[in-house]
Amino acid sequence: MLEWLKQRRNIRKIGRWFGWVALALLAFTVLTGYGISQFRIVNSLTLGLLDKVSSHRLHHYTDVPLVILALAHVTIAAWGRLGARKRRRTCEKQIL
Repeated sequence: MLEWLKQRRNIRKIGRWFGWVALALLAFTVLTGYGISQFRIVNSLTLGLLDKVSSHRLHHYTDVPLVILALAHVTIAAWGRLGARKRRRTCEKQIL
């Protein structure tokens, strides 16, 4: 398992996965937030699936997972870039 994580390509895959899931959850959060304020429009667009009460409840349930996914995405991206920077510096020192 550790060997699999040491490859930058696999770290990027995990980071991309977290990013796409966070983006989908963000779109859902925006939709439910719009469903709170403009409930008549969202209710008709979702064919009655999201009314004002369910939009409000779902909107509050998505706060914590959205923050966790976004922080995981940023942390993994920064970790991958930091490893790439360290490798680049060692390669430059070997050339000189």
